[in-house]
Amino acid sequence: MAFNFGAFLGGASDNLVDMIKTKEAQLYKEDQDEKETKRRARVAAANQRRADEKEAKSLAEGLSLFYSADQVQDIMSKGKTAGKYAISYAENMANKGYDASAGYAMPKTSIQSEFAFDVDDPRGSQIDPQMAEIETGRVQEMTEEAEAQPFVSRFTQPPKDKEKTKAKTFEARLVELDFQRTNAPTEAQRAEFDTTYSETLSAYQKFKADLDGKGTDTEGLDFSKQSRDSFVDNEIQRTFELEGLAEKDLTGKIKLVQTGNEANSFALRYRAYGNLNSQYGDSTDKTFQTMIANVKGGTDASVNAYRQSVYRAHLGTERAASDNDAQIDPGTAKAASKYKTIPTDGRTKDQVQEQASQGMFKQNDVVAYTDDQGNIRLAVVSDYGVLF
Repeated sequence: MAFNFGAFLGGASDNLVDMIKTKEAQLYKEDQDEKETKRRARVAAANQRRADEKEAKSLAEGLSLFYSADQVQDIMSKGKTAGKYAISYAENMANKGYDASAGYAMPKTSIQSEFAFDVDDPRGSQIDPQMAEIETGRVQEMTEEAEAQPFVSRFTQPPKDKEKTKAKTFEARLVELDFQRTNAPTEAQRAEFDTTYSETLSAYQKFKADLDGKGTDTEGLDFSKQSRDSFVDNEIQRTFELEGLAEKDLTGKIKLVQTGNEANSFALRYRAYGNLNSQYGDSTDKTFQTMIANVKGGTDASVNAYRQSVYRAHLGTERAASDNDAQIDPGTAKAASKYKTIPTDGRTKDQVQEQASQGMFKQNDVVAYTDDQGNIRLAVVSDYGVLF
């Protein structure tokens, strides 16, 4: 049978056309599939975007219940996870009677705090769990009795509930920072806590001043008695510790080393008063101001009592010396030895200062001198200066 070359070419041509059609159909299908895939991806992305926008809107609405507009914007910029933590934190603070917005704006330290929320470290990874438990217990103990006492007059309005919770949050943070700076293991940490305490106290005072300016009575937003006691006691403790005149017993309680260091103790109490007055002198809390003033008043009384005890001991030994039958009590004799009488050529206040700086007197000495009116006065010498 002869080979039909024409038929062969015709068949090959048909096959080639079929192959081209098949390939075109395949490419068309792939193109349609790709377009469908892209369409579905766009739809999915649009749906996800709408879902994200809905979730973001819901999250922002939830945050706005607790935080200011600027704070909400800042939190949202950190992402959804930070936003959810911020809401969880706010709800927890609200349940405890504190204000999350105040906590968010609170100055931060290297130690995480319940009362100074850090959105970049929401779980408090920096804090030592054991220390946190101790500090939280102390803070709760010191603030649980802090109750607002509303006072309404025709010229002022009582603070709102949110203002009360803000004040309570400030107070709790200040108590915490005061505890931390008192028990700081290093000078660097003490300095850090001191700085943050001052910043937080300034923010609290501004918060109250702003309310005063709006006609709100802020007397009910003052510190609680426990907090006032804590601030005063801790300042005295810190002052003594820094000079090595405070010891801790096995329970961790502080004992001020005053026996044999009476004059130094007086001087340090005056220093503590100065620190308190410097830090809280602008406070409108009258009760707190009275407590601070009592630190100086109480020290004044103690210094005067010490002067008189030494002077009486001096007079007692003089009487005993004039009576050959009298016995001089060792304690009285020791106290009397601290009294330095006025020399024959006299002694002025300035001379007391000069002679003390030259080392002519020792700590606890009571030095007699004459004032400008010719009256005899008694000065007490300490290692930190002369107490007139």
